[in-house]
Amino acid sequence: MKKTIIIIALMLASNQVQAQDNGTGPEKPIGINEYLAHVAKGNLSYLAGQYNLRIADAALNAARVFNDPEIAVAYTDNQDKILQMGRGLDAGVSYSLNLGNLRGARIGLAKSEKELTALVLQVYFQNLRAEAALVYYNALKEKLLADIQQDNLIRMLELAKADSIRYHAGMIMEVDARQSAIEARMQKNEVIRAEATRRISLIQMDLLRGSVGADSACFPVGSLEYTLRDFSFPWLVEKAMENRLELQEARQNQVLSEKMVSLVKASRAMELGIETGISYSTIATNEIAPSPSHYAFNLGVSIPLKFSSLNHGQLSASHLAVRQQEILYQEARQIILSEVTEAFILYQSQKEQLDEFHSGLLKEAEIILNNKIYSYKRGETSLLDVLNAQRTYNEIRKSFYETHYEYLAALINLERAAGIWDIE
Repeated sequence: MKKTIIIIALMLASNQVQAQDNGTGPEKPIGINEYLAHVAKGNLSYLAGQYNLRIADAALNAARVFNDPEIAVAYTDNQDKILQMGRGLDAGVSYSLNLGNLRGARIGLAKSEKELTALVLQVYFQNLRAEAALVYYNALKEKLLADIQQDNLIRMLELAKADSIRYHAGMIMEVDARQSAIEARMQKNEVIRAEATRRISLIQMDLLRGSVGADSACFPVGSLEYTLRDFSFPWLVEKAMENRLELQEARQNQVLSEKMVSLVKASRAMELGIETGISYSTIATNEIAPSPSHYAFNLGVSIPLKFSSLNHGQLSASHLAVRQQEILYQEARQIILSEVTEAFILYQSQKEQLDEFHSGLLKEAEIILNNKIYSYKRGETSLLDVLNAQRTYNEIRKSFYETHYEYLAALINLERAAGIWDIE
């Protein structure tokens, strides 16, 4: 009777573990597509990155500005009180005109920087989407693994309860009943550990969708089982070269360096100063050289002596930057090719491993466990045989879910490497 009470208490404790609050409020189910939509709308890093695009747009508007003209005003007094030579007032406007189209070069550079910023943001989003999918399916895997431990605990509690009854009926020895109870208590710790891991995976999900500490947490639903797919390696490489934004980003860096060369050349071009003005002089009553009041107009051009253009350091550096970006573009192609190759090899490996589970391995282990339990209840086998069969079944179930997750992870990484996306 005492042992029966202990087992009932363990069952109640198990229910408490399953029903306890995860610290973030009630949980609600969410599918992969809905979760990825939440990530796109709420991820704080992605939202902050969108400001870079607005900053680049503001910089483009700033690049369109024209040079400011200058106004000069001067007053002269030709010793009018002493020599009666009169007074004068001068006013003029000057404007600097660059013959190398410096403004156009600035605009071109700002446009290239904006396009590069947009590409960088898209690359970040693609990686974020893949990372979010991995986190989602990892959380789903942890939920399924926690279910395995919970199912195992329920099975052990039922077995321990049955052994307690059989012991009091004199059908088995006390040591067997105690062993069953100990196994159930040990399994309770496994449930607690699995539940903690599951809750941590939910926090990681919430972090990516920008809702940590919200009133309601979400948990993944569905299955890890995904239709096995066949890919052609040449097709993947072709798609990667067409779609990978990192390659477009490397190409845009080339364009940006070429625009920088244009800007350097424009800044070294002749810059004329155009000036025009008007002067007014009052009456000069000097007896030697009297003169009436009069106006004078002037128009002039100032030509700077561009001795600084003899130094080709900045221009040479910009040309070298272009060559550098060409090499980096080739490196980006090689990196993408290697990423596709590695992801394809890993995907093929995970696909072959998954085929083993589709051959009925899990079902066979379940049949063996049920037969062992049945034989144990009839006294035809030992408790150790049941525990071994149960551990084998649990390991196969865990491997089943982990292999499915690894397959999904390999598929996601392969599609990310090839620049395609159809995960649903």
